[in-house]
Amino acid sequence: MSDFEFLFSPLTIRGKTYKNRLIAAPTLFAHAVLFLPDVAENVYRMVEKRARGGFAAVSTGELPTNNEEGCAAFVERPIDLVSHEGPDFEALKEYADRIKKHGALAYLEFSHEGARSETKPPYVPWGPDDYIREDGVHVHAFNEEMMAKVCNDFKNMGSLARACGFDGILVHGGHGFLLQQFVSPWTNHRTDEYGGSMENRARFPKRLLQAVREGIGEDRIIELRFSAQDGVEGGMTIDDTVEFCKEIDGLADIIHISNGLKWLGNRTQTFSDFFDIHGVNVEYAAKVKAAVKISKVAVIGGINDPDMAEQIIREGKADFIELGRQGFADPEFPNKAMCGNKDHIRRCVRCFSCYPGSFEHETDVPLEQRGLTKAQVMAIFTPAAMGRCAINPDSGFGWYEDRHPLPEASRKVLIVGGGVGGMQAAITACRRGHQVVLLEKTGVLGGTINFTDNDEDKVDLRNFKNLLIREVWESGADVRLNTPCTKEIIDAVRPDAVIIAVGAHPSVPPIPGIKMAMSAMEAYGHMDQIGKNVALAGGGLVGCEVGLHLAAHGHRVTVIEMQDMMAKETFAYYRNALMDEMDKRHIHQLLNTRVLEFREDGILVENGSGPQLIEADTCIYSMGMKPDETSVEEIRAMAGAVKTYVIGDCQTAGKVGDAVHGGYEAAIDIV
Repeated sequence: MSDFEFLFSPLTIRGKTYKNRLIAAPTLFAHAVLFLPDVAENVYRMVEKRARGGFAAVSTGELPTNNEEGCAAFVERPIDLVSHEGPDFEALKEYADRIKKHGALAYLEFSHEGARSETKPPYVPWGPDDYIREDGVHVHAFNEEMMAKVCNDFKNMGSLARACGFDGILVHGGHGFLLQQFVSPWTNHRTDEYGGSMENRARFPKRLLQAVREGIGEDRIIELRFSAQDGVEGGMTIDDTVEFCKEIDGLADIIHISNGLKWLGNRTQTFSDFFDIHGVNVEYAAKVKAAVKISKVAVIGGINDPDMAEQIIREGKADFIELGRQGFADPEFPNKAMCGNKDHIRRCVRCFSCYPGSFEHETDVPLEQRGLTKAQVMAIFTPAAMGRCAINPDSGFGWYEDRHPLPEASRKVLIVGGGVGGMQAAITACRRGHQVVLLEKTGVLGGTINFTDNDEDKVDLRNFKNLLIREVWESGADVRLNTPCTKEIIDAVRPDAVIIAVGAHPSVPPIPGIKMAMSAMEAYGHMDQIGKNVALAGGGLVGCEVGLHLAAHGHRVTVIEMQDMMAKETFAYYRNALMDEMDKRHIHQLLNTRVLEFREDGILVENGSGPQLIEADTCIYSMGMKPDETSVEEIRAMAGAVKTYVIGDCQTAGKVGDAVHGGYEAAIDIV
């Protein structure tokens, strides 16, 4: 605790004591428990884990303010937001009960998206201005009667939170929602007393906060989430936000600084991506902190390091640190930091596995055209698909370790392969009391993602890889490097189960001249052999990311892809970040282009207008990964009747999260 004097100092607001300065920010919709019974338990566990993990306060995800003009996504029926009894009330109260039993303060979040509301007929959205939205929906401008109605709804939400037993309420006014719409000159063009000067633009937001206070009472906390800026030309700036925060100083007990517009996602840093700095909103929060006299200030945005969090509080840039996606990656963040185990925190890698987002890049082919059924497309963008963390296998819907039987005895487990999947399997199996032997044919653990040692864009993934290596060595597993699997070893170990995690290798299609080219993964270790001009065949995820690495080191890169889009296997916010960064680094992209031949002076291609040579000093190929099926079958044959599990890339070439979850689940299955 001595390392984090400021981060773990208590603070009392309205008689409620925050035991530290860490708040678990909202993730996923609170109303998921009302409409998705199959995942309700997991949503409850999500907030409960964070409370148990040591956060001072934990927020639910958002609820819509009403069922009319303020209706939100995924609301399948009207929600009872007024009665303080009945099934809806009890379902929301369950959140507060689960959070508070672990000593954390409980927040209920709600939002009104104003002009961006996903209303259902006969209702229409209301906003500061009267206009036709880009989707053809008519937005009606607020009048006094409308304002009074929404103020009453905000009051009711405060009363509901109080009745449920919540210690406070989080009003989501940012990300382009109602309050931000009134403050922003981009969305508020009114000429009456609610437009023009900041005093006028803040008038209705102030009334809304006063209504919440009337409903929730003087002894409960109001936290307001608000964006530092819109992030679009002509939009609200940090100077606007500072002036607004002066207007509401004291009306909100905590002003929570986020950023941007929800529908533009990581493009306005509403959700920071792995190309962004950590703590993207810290300097914005510091400006608000310097301007207000009564309200406390919280900040969110890519913070995954307790040392950074400590520094922010110590330097007076904010009073609280809000962690969102980090709560999926490791809900034990506070406890581990406080108890001297900061090196065992699984730090969020900002991969958007937990929250893919619904915004597709402007260059995207619709998901339906990528061979996905409508049901598969909908599954990607519903709460049921969210919450699965790539690096925390104890996450995701429908997976509860405590519902699996405990091991009947300590089993001997042989794991072949020391990559991500094999390491996670070893860690989990040891924790469950098994005797583990881990074989790795090379001299190092880490497998495929050892490339992160040389990729500046993958620092967080490198940290995760190094954490797994530390945990394997500390687990008690018998780790044998430079040791291929043999029949003699299997006979000597006499395992009860064998987990095969031998990975995959680059696919090498029979294209003339390909043997003179370099594989994409080789590029990381041979940068001194790569010329100034690079032609890279294969615009899948690996090819794009290697191209970014080369461009960052001063190479001129052309990526050649035979399909109609780059990185077709990914989507939404992750792909947005990838494509935007490729543009920033001036990577030339050729789509619908087939590789005919690799030559010493470049790659011969064809894209419908006849063959042409893409000149290059170095040719690289990234044609996918092929599971090591030969090794899998050899190991299975050597194992004989012993139960075997095949995980990770040697089963199906996939992503890090697939290997992590596969290793974990295989280890859990051994009883």
